[in-house]
Amino acid sequence: MPDQPFASSAFTRTILSHAQQSGLCQDQLLARAGISLSWLDGQGQHIPAHLVEQLWNECESAGAGATFGCELVNGMATACLQGLNILLDSAATLRASLACFVEFLPRVTNCVVAELEEVDGQARLHVRAAEQLPHYFGLDAATLSLVRNIARRVGRAPCEVFVAVSLTSQQAAGPWLHSVGIAVEEGPYPCLTLPLASLDQPLLGANPFLHQSMLRRWQTEAAQHARSDSLDMARHWLTAGDQPIERIAERLGYRQPSNFIRAFRKQFGITPKQFRLGCAEPV
Repeated sequence: MPDQPFASSAFTRTILSHAQQSGLCQDQLLARAGISLSWLDGQGQHIPAHLVEQLWNECESAGAGATFGCELVNGMATACLQGLNILLDSAATLRASLACFVEFLPRVTNCVVAELEEVDGQARLHVRAAEQLPHYFGLDAATLSLVRNIARRVGRAPCEVFVAVSLTSQQAAGPWLHSVGIAVEEGPYPCLTLPLASLDQPLLGANPFLHQSMLRRWQTEAAQHARSDSLDMARHWLTAGDQPIERIAERLGYRQPSNFIRAFRKQFGITPKQFRLGCAEPV
């Protein structure tokens, strides 16, 4: 079954860190947003998206200025991507870098979906909402982080890389983009437009060995995540119908039912048959 909308705990920590620097009280923000401080301890932890959205709202209510999201760009680049920035920096070309960004962004947050479109001699990086459009603080942080980091990777000024950037009507990133010579348009969601030829621009930090090592790690983690999702779907099918276990295993891509049974027992501590018969999962 699909993940519930989430943002990484690293992203949430970045918001709180900047809020404190702005004179806002972290404890009050967390309490009002319904986020437990213990949730922020581990790497790779997920925070429900609606709570992160509430955190944005509480920052605004507590007095954060309109450019609050724009000021998060340094933290976004270093902490929030959980190592994804290393994978993107070490790619051979901007095309390869953006392909990794589009593919693996859902491992960091599934609140937004990135899509790279090539049309009419231009490359357009769309950053759409998976469900409802996030608070404009988050959109500003994401937009400016992408602009700055893409320009940094190719070693050129932002105005030499981007044709235009579309922002929503609420976003406050326009003045900064204008200040570096980028045309700003209004749209339903952020969209970064570049010349198509720039996708094949070699990156300054290209490192084939490092990139392939990082890529294998991210691909492995994505595969593990997908297997976990499929086993959750198996639990649904086991309780929602009378499909034979062999058929469920086949639908989930297991060539041998025994492999499915082994994976299910490793994940949940009981066999699919025991689960179907109503045996309680161990605690």
